[in-house]
Amino acid sequence: MPVLVFMLVAGVVILLALTAIASSSDSASRATAQAFEGEVIRRYSEQHTLTTGMRTDYWLDVRTVDGEVVSITLPGRICSRFKVGDRIVKRVGERWPST
Repeated sequence: MPVLVFMLVAGVVILLALTAIASSSDSASRATAQAFEGEVIRRYSEQHTLTTGMRTDYWLDVRTVDGEVVSITLPGRICSRFKVGDRIVKRVGERWPST
């Protein structure tokens, strides 16, 4: 009986790990599939208190050449490269936009 419980728990853990890996790679593939060109209209960050400490999310709002406003989240080191008013381009296949 204990062996069956162990196998069941191990199976659930493996399934959850595979699901997490698949969802994170799906997010990355969606980001690389996105393309736009526009102007940075807002740059901001939000801090979140977690049980393990603080997390800071960094955001850019971009008005595209089509007039649509796109919000993208970036690592802090990438976000700090951009300023309000910068013209940026995000190409298909690239993870982050460039100037």
